[in-house]
Amino acid sequence: MIHNLSKDEKELQAQARSVAESLRMLARQADRQGGYNNAWVEARQLLHDSGYLAMCVPKEYGGGGAGAMALSLVTEQIAHVDGGLANILFHEAVAARAILNAPGDLRERVFAKMVDGALTCIGITEPGAGSDLGAMTTTAMPSQGGYVINGEKEISSLAGVADIFILWAMTDPGQGTRGITAFVLDHKAEGIGISEHADTLGFRQLPSHHVTLADVAVRESGRLGEEGTGLRVFADALNLGRLGGGVQALGIASGAYERALSFSKERETFGVPIIQHQAVQFKLAEMFMEIEAMRAFAYAVARLMDASADYGSREVATYVAALKSASSDMAMGVTEDAVQVFGAQGIWKDNDVERLFRDAKVCQLVDGPNELMKMRIGHSLIKGTV
Repeated sequence: MIHNLSKDEKELQAQARSVAESLRMLARQADRQGGYNNAWVEARQLLHDSGYLAMCVPKEYGGGGAGAMALSLVTEQIAHVDGGLANILFHEAVAARAILNAPGDLRERVFAKMVDGALTCIGITEPGAGSDLGAMTTTAMPSQGGYVINGEKEISSLAGVADIFILWAMTDPGQGTRGITAFVLDHKAEGIGISEHADTLGFRQLPSHHVTLADVAVRESGRLGEEGTGLRVFADALNLGRLGGGVQALGIASGAYERALSFSKERETFGVPIIQHQAVQFKLAEMFMEIEAMRAFAYAVARLMDASADYGSREVATYVAALKSASSDMAMGVTEDAVQVFGAQGIWKDNDVERLFRDAKVCQLVDGPNELMKMRIGHSLIKGTV
């Protein structure tokens, strides 16, 4: 009751919790094997059947038309079980946000694919250009009514199974970030090379790849917005992704806390459940306080975004940066404490808190490291915009 959820929001939350429980064993199996194994395929299908993969595609195109708050409620519950699976939901929501900039025919075709279950790959990070987008070297040069793209992308999530590539490239390298343009490519386009998925610490349900682009042709109609507006398209979508970073971390922390709390009531030492020991009580109390405070912050930021017509605004950017940084730091601490409550059992591979601990670390790094988030906040403080 403290978070003032509506009846519909509570029902959505409960439904998502039920789906998450159905994913629990699949997440364990998929994490062990890595990549697009059978358990991963089954989990993806369950997310699709639940309507979560296309929940942010506008209703007029057959999607769920969900806003930031509804997406956050669902993602938080999925993250109770696995951070990588939860991240897929926001990954597809970010893609849907970017596709809103596509011309009518392309927008309709891409959204139809997403509603049918197609996944997307977002290509922006490069080996030498992560947070520094002005250092991007992938180019898209004009050619016969379209463009020819050359370059490479790193940490391209879901590239191995994506049907749709959303790619950022320099159309005017001399203009720095003002020369970046966004495009949509077919995954079967000639000249696209995809490596094996990376073997990662956490978020193993969101496999990432190295992608090369050699003379890849794309029509002018595949461009998102005008030339040079790629940074705006990116900022608008990325702020939704950073909200996801905060919400996923919240869910991961909550999942670890719930498991630690349950274990502390069952595990006995010196003749009593360990929750009776003050050292354990204090850990659990601190977890509870930090999670509830962060939940209030996360829901407030999600509602701010739903009330805003511009996800790319400085106000939104500042608050999502604060949420993403604070929430992921909180999750790192909570999951570490959860492992400690379990004692030696906390580091067993078949214990969910071990996996959630690994996922929490990833939250501090993806969509911009927390140091970058603090720089974002600092710039807003200097300008007096918050």
